[in-house]
Amino acid sequence: MKKIDELVSNIEKKFRDKEFDKFIHEINFPKFKSFAPNTKLGLNFPVTVLVGPNGGGKSSVLHAAWGMPLGSSTSRFWFSTAVDPIEFVAGKQNRYWYSHYIKKIDQIVQCRKMCGKKRHGYWEPTRPAQIEGMSKMPARELHSRAFMSGSGDRWNQVQRNPHYINSKAESSAFERYFYSVGNVTLESKQDSFVKYSRKLKHVIDKELQTFSYYNIERLKDNFVIPVKHLDAINGILRKNYKSARYISHSLFEKNYSPSVIFETEHRSYSECFAGSGELAVVNYVLALEKVEKYDLLLLDEPETSLHPGAQLKLIEYILSIVKEKMIQVIISTHSPTFVEALPESALVVLEESPDGVRVRKDPTKGSAFHRLGHVEKDKIAVVTEDTLLAALAERAISRLPIEISKKVVVIAAEVGASEMLSNQVRAYDQTGEKVVMLLDGDQRPIKEIYDLDPVGLSPLSIEHNIKILRTYNVSVVGTHQNLEAWIKWCKRHVVILDQTCPEEVFLELLDPKHRSLGDPKTTNSKFKSAVREVLGKKGNDRSAQGQAALFKYLLGNVDAGSEMDNKIQKLADKLRESILELEHD
Repeated sequence: MKKIDELVSNIEKKFRDKEFDKFIHEINFPKFKSFAPNTKLGLNFPVTVLVGPNGGGKSSVLHAAWGMPLGSSTSRFWFSTAVDPIEFVAGKQNRYWYSHYIKKIDQIVQCRKMCGKKRHGYWEPTRPAQIEGMSKMPARELHSRAFMSGSGDRWNQVQRNPHYINSKAESSAFERYFYSVGNVTLESKQDSFVKYSRKLKHVIDKELQTFSYYNIERLKDNFVIPVKHLDAINGILRKNYKSARYISHSLFEKNYSPSVIFETEHRSYSECFAGSGELAVVNYVLALEKVEKYDLLLLDEPETSLHPGAQLKLIEYILSIVKEKMIQVIISTHSPTFVEALPESALVVLEESPDGVRVRKDPTKGSAFHRLGHVEKDKIAVVTEDTLLAALAERAISRLPIEISKKVVVIAAEVGASEMLSNQVRAYDQTGEKVVMLLDGDQRPIKEIYDLDPVGLSPLSIEHNIKILRTYNVSVVGTHQNLEAWIKWCKRHVVILDQTCPEEVFLELLDPKHRSLGDPKTTNSKFKSAVREVLGKKGNDRSAQGQAALFKYLLGNVDAGSEMDNKIQKLADKLRESILELEHD
């Protein structure tokens, strides 16, 4: 990590000094795919890591970014078909705008693109839309006119070369043939592969640069990977290849795909017998060596098939390219290793909301790890529904012995209890992370289900309880809906607040005689409204941040021995019990 920290520090200095020409600073989605209207995404470091759920917009950001440079179009990835039509109603078109830096005039400018009808949805540059938050075009002056359209009604699109690498789409000639070619038996596939392998062997032995078979050219590339690139591959994979030959050909099937012949001290073998991670790293290194100064690099899940050590070395290699060529990199990932290695300014955490995908404000590594179903190493995470409950948890944990509290990190998930009890339970169960979920008291009906004895539940009982959970928007996620595993996890990891919600505690601190207190029919939403009402009357900040700050202050000034003091201590005792149980796993 020391080398990575040094690279990050050096890149941060270059970034502050405005050496990253053509840098895209901000992306705005007034209407784009599954994003909530007017979602804004800030890019605050030359390498951006996008974290979010599957189907949660990560690849969509890459597709939009691909279409930003002059001459590029998002239609490469997203175009209208009869099955998936794109809406073309005037005023409702999909569109985005972005801000990029022009070093020659030391100015950040804004450009806009909109999906049109031409060629199944080609994305056209447009004039700025002030109604969407864009700035009015300035006068066309001598120093800036080269970067504007001829009429001066818009800024020219950013001029840089985009490179898109999708690790899931990069497969070897061997994999393409055996997993793509259908309608034949395994035996006939093997016979055909053996036959055409002889042709490939001939190409390799003779170092041919062209090879025609049935009057069709079958060879695109055939070269020994240069020593510099081989050193990078060895460094990432921690291998010691003496040499490697790269051949792009269509000998096995009609599409070109790569074969790589690796040579070690003791043997030589092709990608057929290498791990998929080896070929992936070869592809990354060869692609990265082709990027030019200020290019835009888009990586879709580059961690695929790579163990954490190789992932760390890959990000180090990417950072070295960023430092040298001042490129901008946007990475879609599920890798905690990437999140840990980069500064928080590199993080963009995408979250699902009722009106579409949104960007989490002020993301932290903790929130990113939560989204990935991962927590910091050697820590026990107490994950809460929101910032107010996190403040209450922090206050309770501060009462625990220091040897316990120092091992705990509190994370405000801000995704809602249903998401936490559905997807996140499964994610944490699979990874084995040490997590305590602290939920509002209005989730007590859920507790009635996970308090059941999971052993020996009848199929009818399982079906019945899964249906009950659905009424609370909780799904037992997984192919087989394993209710037993869900119950076992929740028993050990879920703590329910005694109060309906943290707003009930907040309201008692603000106004101990409020009419809502003591009424068992007062709901979560009514407590929230009551808190906002009292804050408004007192002239306090009613924003989420303002509420959290005031709540923390009031919790820190509770009188010892008071009823509220006892409530906080009771929560501390419940959390202590769960934390100690996980600590001894």
